[in-house]
Amino acid sequence: MRAVNQPESWWGWHGWDQPQPMTIVEIMQAGTLPPRLAAAFWLGFERGASFIFAADPPGAGKTTLLSSLLPFARPETVVYFTRGWGETFELPPPSDAYPTYMMVNEISDHLPVYSWGPYVVRIFELLAEGYALCSTLHADTVEAVIDQLVADVSVDRAHVGELTFVVPLAVDRRDGRTLRRVRDVGLPDAEGVRSIATWDERADAFSVLDDTADCAALAQRLGMSGDEFDAALARREQALARLVADADAGDAALDRAIESVRRAEG
Repeated sequence: MRAVNQPESWWGWHGWDQPQPMTIVEIMQAGTLPPRLAAAFWLGFERGASFIFAADPPGAGKTTLLSSLLPFARPETVVYFTRGWGETFELPPPSDAYPTYMMVNEISDHLPVYSWGPYVVRIFELLAEGYALCSTLHADTVEAVIDQLVADVSVDRAHVGELTFVVPLAVDRRDGRTLRRVRDVGLPDAEGVRSIATWDERADAFSVLDDTADCAALAQRLGMSGDEFDAALARREQALARLVADADAGDAALDRAIESVRRAEG
């Protein structure tokens, strides 16, 4: 990725520096999401998909999960960090050759470095102009995310349909430990939302793109044919599953896996 400016307070109260942010491999090993879903997010980052990660309680892992996915972006991807109240949106022009991401640390009115009101409205207008978005928000469900954007912030519902993935997280306590899971993944459009992944709380198991119609809908949003999408998703899922099975897999192993998949696809 190529950052055109410096981030401020990416981790909220903690500023930019985070001593040891978790990798996507560690997050998968912790059970937060399965390789198949991480593979779908990988494809999304490569193709300029827009993401909102949501959870109501602080410390749920919204920014941690979002940050762990950034290595999946192609090197030519451009990122622009917004700065909350007073943001001027001096973005470089979007390009058809690579995604240009607006990195919004949080959509809320909790801190001046976060984005709210007319700033969020403008962010979503820019989505319709060809930019992409990565952000977080305090809400527990896909529906609550959309309701907050439309009812509380006055974002045009049609612009909400420019999002690709709305990803609420669940936090639970079991056997004396904290459990973090992707609760659901919504694929919104101008009219509604398609659920493409869910977490079964009782069984602690995931259902991800199990319906061919879900795969077709996501493939279309990513500008891929069905066969192209299926092959690309399987290739990435297999690469990530191998990393999850390796207890010692670190950043270097992840980088090699990403590069190997890209070389195989030419």
